Amino acid sequence: MMTRATILAEARTIFARQGYAETSLREIAEAVGIKTPSLYAHFPSKEALYAEVYAGVSVDHTAFFDELLQRSSELEPLARLHHILGGIEAYYRDRPDLAEFSLRAAVTEYGPGGEQLRQIFLDSESTLAAAVRQTYEDGVAAGTFTAGDADGFTALVFVVMDGLFLQLTHYTPEIYRERFDQAWRHLSTILSR
Repeated sequence: MMTRATILAEARTIFARQGYAETSLREIAEAVGIKTPSLYAHFPSKEALYAEVYAGVSVDHTAFFDELLQRSSELEPLARLHHILGGIEAYYRDRPDLAEFSLRAAVTEYGPGGEQLRQIFLDSESTLAAAVRQTYEDGVAAGTFTAGDADGFTALVFVVMDGLFLQLTHYTPEIYRERFDQAWRHLSTILSR
């Protein structure tokens, strides 16, 4: 029996491999084992299906980082930040299909109607942003970080995370690890008092 979850899983795999523009509803239907019109019983359009797949990926990403944040909340601020940044590798190494999907979404999928996708992404990162901000404030209070702009610090961490994601998707694990370690040494030196 066909389920909405099966459609979403197959769609995610195909969208990850080919991207939104190159994927047809016919391909998704064939992967599920149904006729294309049957998809419309679950999703009104390809755009709606993609938006739901995108939202599901965001939920998975958010759940992972929420758990990571809970596990690291008692660490001292610099170690906590290292743990947060290390989450990029931990998340995507075990989920290569989500890495491919996320890379395509970040680079090519924000065309017309992309505002909805941007909002899904911004909403999903709000908990992470709050945790990064708290890490900064804890670091300032402990004398570990130089006092400054918490919003700027949060933006810096997100830019570093985006860069780490691109490094992870483009290079071997060995090159990624070497670059992560080098970047962390410099970043921690800059941040520390």
